[in-house]
Amino acid sequence: MSAVGSDVWLVIAITVIALGIAAWLWRRLPPRAAAAAVSLLAGVLGAGALILQDDPGPADWIVGLSLLVVFAPVHCRFAFGPPGRPPGASRVVAAAGDGA
Repeated sequence: MSAVGSDVWLVIAITVIALGIAAWLWRRLPPRAAAAAVSLLAGVLGAGALILQDDPGPADWIVGLSLLVVFAPVHCRFAFGPPGRPPGASRVVAAAGDGA
């Protein structure tokens, strides 16, 4: 079994953190802001993965990051449902004992 370097573990940790942030923000932000946030997270994650490669070419940067930035919001749409709050959802949470 080969040892995994600390740089690979860093990318794995960032992936888990980005997924958690994306899942949390997806339903709390307006749709365009949620898509922009997920695109930004995907771009940063993709750039970090490309930095770990020995010799990524210009096409790797252009095609790889472009595909990640474009398709990450689509993937989140399929995984988490439509972005933003559902219609009729209130931002106010009833306090305990309010007759509920």
